[in-house]
Amino acid sequence: MGEKNLKDRLDTAARIRKIRETAGLTQEAFAEILGISLSGYKKIENAENQISLSGLRKLNRMLQVSTDYILLGEHEQPNIVWDQIMNCSDSDKMFLMIKLLFYFTKTKDSIFYHKKEQGNIDKAVHLIMEELNKI
Repeated sequence: MGEKNLKDRLDTAARIRKIRETAGLTQEAFAEILGISLSGYKKIENAENQISLSGLRKLNRMLQVSTDYILLGEHEQPNIVWDQIMNCSDSDKMFLMIKLLFYFTKTKDSIFYHKKEQGNIDKAVHLIMEELNKI
């Protein structure tokens, strides 16, 4: 295995571990999300094996984690995100603003939410938006 390939595998494994830890999940729980055995997951985290395409899809769906981040360590550029925000409706902008406020006041330590948790946060944000619209 080439030196660059090994470094890429180690970097990917470190990002996957960080995602798991940031989400507050055990190795067992993370393996369950991926639909693999615990020993199989440990091999991914130790860079012995690579995550499958199916695993990437599951992380994207369940934790809303970008595959570009997992594989390449890349996040969307802030200017691209800003352009997307500027081109959405006022209602969507309000939703994002409240969600950011929620993040900075309640969940700053958890970057990657499980889909169920994300749904609960979205429900809370919608309730706040409904109350604001009554004012």
